[in-house]
Amino acid sequence: MAYRGAVIEQQWTPEEVQAYCIEKFESKRPVYLRKVKPEAKVKRTVNSNGNLSKAQYMRFVEKGLSDEHILAKYQDLTPECLEMAKKRWGIA
Repeated sequence: MAYRGAVIEQQWTPEEVQAYCIEKFESKRPVYLRKVKPEAKVKRTVNSNGNLSKAQYMRFVEKGLSDEHILAKYQDLTPECLEMAKKRWGIA
């Protein structure tokens, strides 16, 4: 037989939802993930100081990446530095 009693719809405020989620889920997250700010996007960079080795460059070329893609991965690397490195490696 089907339940025919009154069904009460529960209305939660955004604050109540946030408090519930923190209580229910946040305590189960590892400490190192709790310390990361939620708006901080975890970005995996290849090498943030701009040092590109010949072996890394050759791997990128084998994968079919262009110089623009390589420069996008290395934030501190400039096009001039890349050209000088290619001349030093004997590629250009």
